Amino acid sequence: MYLIVLATLPSIVIIIFILRHDKYIKEPINLLIKLFVVGAIIVIPAAILESLFPSAKNQDIFDVFFSAFIGVALIEEGLKFIGVRLFSFKNYAFDEIYDGVIYCVMVSLGFATVENIMYVLSSGLSTAILRALTAVPAHTIFAIVMGYYISMGKFAHKKRFYYKFMSLTAPTLLHGTYDFILFTNYDFALLIFIPFVIYLYIKGIRIVKATSDIPPVQNDHNDNIEL
Repeated sequence: MYLIVLATLPSIVIIIFILRHDKYIKEPINLLIKLFVVGAIIVIPAAILESLFPSAKNQDIFDVFFSAFIGVALIEEGLKFIGVRLFSFKNYAFDEIYDGVIYCVMVSLGFATVENIMYVLSSGLSTAILRALTAVPAHTIFAIVMGYYISMGKFAHKKRFYYKFMSLTAPTLLHGTYDFILFTNYDFALLIFIPFVIYLYIKGIRIVKATSDIPPVQNDHNDNIEL
């Protein structure tokens, strides 16, 4: 039982952090719960689709690249993207740029929580601690990036096609890079992995602070928000 608590705790902490930055119009609780459940359910089609691709173990570098970016990252981020678009994009509550970040994070953490429980139950306490600092925050940051671009695609006057394109492309590239570093199994990969995780943390916090400060009435005047 304690392993399940440890596996879910990172998601709870992150959700509290994300919602505390919702400074203006609070999101409906039923919508947030729905998105979290959608993310949890997405684990099933993701597992089925990922099983169609060969394992990244014992493959050459090009196969590892394909497995990381297509066999995992595109599938998982694509399903999360579909979930957010179907269940929140046209919702009346989606009236702030920061809302896109919140919605994507809820879907992503629904997915990450179920995934984390499975990993922790099979591998134990050390895995719980490691994933609390890496995998779960990484899923969150991929979602933050996706949410930023989805919101900009909804509210910005300029470059809407670019924002819509990047709303799936950017998180997929970040997720693929994360997995590619881990899948290579090279000794030097850790030297790359740690700076990359730090970079993700900085990027995620920067977007949260920038987007959460924007009042709803200013949504249409923020075409040049810097990531």
